[in-house]
Amino acid sequence: MPLFDLYPDLLEQEPKLPYYAKVHGQQRSPNQTQYFQGAYNDIYNEYLGRLGQQMQGGQDPTLRWTDFLAEMPFIERFARLTPQERGENPSVFNPRTLFRY
Repeated sequence: MPLFDLYPDLLEQEPKLPYYAKVHGQQRSPNQTQYFQGAYNDIYNEYLGRLGQQMQGGQDPTLRWTDFLAEMPFIERFARLTPQERGENPSVFNPRTLFRY
């Protein structure tokens, strides 16, 4: 058996491998990379929730982790965050005005 045939199963058995490959494999800002490094547990829990929904619906849990990651809209998910959650500091560009009377 060629070694490449083992990779898909390995990616399913060690879920952090495909996740961090996806996070670091695409061009992302440092803030995006930092956010997604910390969001692994939340995203993996979403995946487990989808498997649970399949089972509750009477289906076999056929959704693979790598397929779930392939359809995950990472950029859109990051864009929905507030500026503070994205690690931005808007007050740098719009400082508070101090009025002295």
